[in-house]
This record gives sequence, C-alpha cells and structure tokens, in this order.
Amino acid sequence: MNILTINGISKNFGSIAALKNVSFFVPEGSVYGILGPNGSGKTTLLGIVTDVLRASSGAYKFYDGSKPVNEIRKDMGVLLETPNFYPYLSARQNLNIVAKIKGCDAAEITKALKKVNLIERQHSSFKTYSLGMKQRLAIASTLLGDPKIVILDEPTNGLDPEGISEIRQLIKLLAKEGKTIILASHLLDEVEKVCTHVAILKKGELLVSGDIDGTLSKKHGSTGENLTEQKEKTMMEVVSDDLEKLAGVLKTLNGILDINESEGVITVSCHTDELTAQQVNKHCFDNGIILSRLTVKNKNLESKFLELTK
Repeated sequence: MNILTINGISKNFGSIAALKNVSFFVPEGSVYGILGPNGSGKTTLLGIVTDVLRASSGAYKFYDGSKPVNEIRKDMGVLLETPNFYPYLSARQNLNIVAKIKGCDAAEITKALKKVNLIERQHSSFKTYSLGMKQRLAIASTLLGDPKIVILDEPTNGLDPEGISEIRQLIKLLAKEGKTIILASHLLDEVEKVCTHVAILKKGELLVSGDIDGTLSKKHGSTGENLTEQKEKTMMEVVSDDLEKLAGVLKTLNGILDINESEGVITVSCHTDELTAQQVNKHCFDNGIILSRLTVKNKNLESKFLELTK
C-alpha cells in the first residue's frame, strides 16, 4: 500500500519553476528521503503535501484518496521548521502547550519524551538544551498523538556529528515502530544510512526515485529515464610507494576508463564486466609494482547523486 502518491506536481513562483511535473509514490512503512541541493524544491514539495502551499498543477493523495482530510491530518506529524519553543519553559511545559493545541492527552507528553530520550531532562529549561536536544524535542512535538506518518524537513541541519547521530538513531527507532517517515535532506550520507527509498531532485526536476538499492543500480539520463544500454562502472582505489609510476602502468591497462589522483590515492574507473580487481593487481605486479592497497568501491548514494547532477 502506498501512503502518499504524487502525480505530476508543478509549482511556480512567478517566473521561477520550483517544481516541474514531479511524480513518485511513498510505500507504507518506508523511510523515504527526498534528496537534493538547496533550491532543488524539497521544502516546496513538503509544503504542498502538508497543505502549507498549493501546487500550480498536478495532484497528490494519501492512502487511496478516500480518507477524510481531518483524519489524514491526525495521522501526520510534521516538522517543516524548528518550532519556536519558549526558552525559559521546560521541555514538558513546552510540549504541554503543543498537546493542548493538538488536543492530545497529557500522557502523550511522557511517551514522546521517552521516545526522544529526553525524559531525564524534561524539567530543564529549553535554553539549556544542546542543538541536538532541541531538535529531538521538536521531533517529540510531532509525535504527540502517535501519528502514522512523520514528515521532517532537514532534521539534521546545523547539528554537530553527535547531534546528527542522535537524530539518525531516532529515525531508525520510529521506522522500527512501523511509522512511515518522509524526510528532506541535502546530506547524502545520512539519507543513505537511514532511508529505504529516495527521490533525487535537481532544480525542481525529479531525476530518479525508488528503493535505495534499485536506484543505485540503475543508469539514468538527464530526464530520469532508464538507460539500460549503458554499462555499469566500477571504481577502484589503488595505492603504491610510487604513485607516478603506478599511474603510468595503469594507463597501459586495457579497460581503464579514467584515472584520478587525490591525497595519495589513485582512483580508476572501468566497466564492471570488463575488468576485475585481480586483473588490475596482476597487471601492476607484472610491471614491477606492488600495491599496498586495492579497494573496490561499491556505488553509494553520493556517487549516484554526483552522476545524476553533474
């Protein structure tokens, strides 16, 4: 079952096309990452599906479209920007205000604070919180009422590595509980670590969408179409004591498509079905070079993103 179906959504701000005919669907129980650089249309798209903005054209529906809007909103917890909590009130006091607005029982506050691991600091004033704690409290506010769908816009923006890790673990916890999570981010590494599905946007256009593994294995053209005739590439990192000699030897190996050197490591690309790591190692050895390192790099979301957006 699809929780959200987006069909041909476009959004114009005057002469600026923020979204251009975007279509994809979000499966139930998935952690769906909407990925793209600043200005790609991520926040605009989330604004449309949460009724903050109106699309210029196209449509979307939650579930099969038959559920009443007020019921859908009860199913949703939304964080499009960090709430303006009162700095001198405690976490519990701030959430109590949110709970009254949402019409939630006070017992939901304790449940939400436990979930985001803030129960021990529930009586501390908001101004004493770290950035990571503030963001976790913001997410706690979205969890009041136990929504089935959680929508987060840049949940790790501005956080240090510890804060990012805290949010990452929280998202994984919510996913294990069966919630469907839709999050927008420009942090490729974080999306890859927590998401099951991804949609990549560039300047308002959808480049590719689908489950993470399937997306990384596909080849796509500039308009997002699948180009199955293109061969898959493999990246290898190779190191030896003499990088200059190594680069010269690698250039004589048939099947090498590209060679780049950076920070003492040579990265070579080749077609996956034409050259193996064993062949590279043997060629170097036969030419008097002993490799101190030979690593095959599996394609990740970062390399896919760079491939699509270059």
